[in-house]
Amino acid sequence: MRRPLRLTLAFLAWSTGFPPALAADGLTAYRGQDWAHLQTAAGQATLWLGPDRAVELPASTAPGASVRYEDLVLLGRDAEGDPEWALAGVAEDRNGPRLRLHGGRGAEFRALSPPERPRGAIQIASPRWLAATGAGGMQGLVWLEATRPRRQEVWLAPYRDGAFQPATRLIGAGPGSQTALDAAVLADRSWLLVWAAFDGGDDDLVWRQRLQDGSWTGGRVSADNRVPDITPRVLATADGAALAWSRFDGSVYRVRTARFAQGEWRNENWAAGPDSLYPDWVGNGDTLLFLRGATRTWTASGPGPSLEFAVPTETPPVLDIDPSSGLLRAHWPEAGGWRTASGTPPGVRP
Repeated sequence: MRRPLRLTLAFLAWSTGFPPALAADGLTAYRGQDWAHLQTAAGQATLWLGPDRAVELPASTAPGASVRYEDLVLLGRDAEGDPEWALAGVAEDRNGPRLRLHGGRGAEFRALSPPERPRGAIQIASPRWLAATGAGGMQGLVWLEATRPRRQEVWLAPYRDGAFQPATRLIGAGPGSQTALDAAVLADRSWLLVWAAFDGGDDDLVWRQRLQDGSWTGGRVSADNRVPDITPRVLATADGAALAWSRFDGSVYRVRTARFAQGEWRNENWAAGPDSLYPDWVGNGDTLLFLRGATRTWTASGPGPSLEFAVPTETPPVLDIDPSSGLLRAHWPEAGGWRTASGTPPGVRP
């Protein structure tokens, strides 16, 4: 099961040495050959279950209220073959932000009662499902919250018997912001969380793993350095996990990857050239998608030849395999349908 690409750095700018923000109006989740995509326009959210089936989600009716969806997962298919999905976001109105959760099967969906949290001045960000493939399904929710700017804490709530258990704080506030939380349930049913934490000098990636006995372990993904590491994306694998993120190399950002096995991070390497941003694992998890900032192209690097896709919008494309050629192709939602584009080898522009 693949999780959606999330662009979470709306507050960053080139002037501070960080990449520019992109319009995050779409989330995409993958599971096997299935995919789901959330499209938002003019306050209306539409969930696409493949290119031909659309589900209209309820719009907020309260004056001045807004909803920002941040995570989408596919859980499998029911006995009738309908895809099961879950959506997590943050709703804001005059009473402050609160978690907003939906679960569904095909076009049928219902609101899920979120973990109880204080309302008012609290900030909530990065809600992420803890969801497993096969038996077990939904296991919990993790998120960031803060009562003051740059004082984010990591919270979680297990999900059992159709309801959330009481929320608990896993990590308290540090010397600066904690952002871009991502999470996955691994093959051994342990939970793996990764996020970017300011250590007083720069953002470094940190991790925590909840083992089967309920204990936690963790630390830094990489040795301490003096450059920002941002936007981590976790993928559960057969033997552990894969991680992709962007690191500032002194001039521009560049995608880096590492592998997690037996409680350790290994095989850390550069995975793309300079000016590569916003990586995500897509399709069946064997393809790495990232943006090349200067050329405004998305690059998909997988087991076969890497392909580039010109950017018709700032939303990352949905990727699948063209049955006629066996090559990757990209889809972008448009009014009333989808636009499809075939890739070109890197360095060859359409």
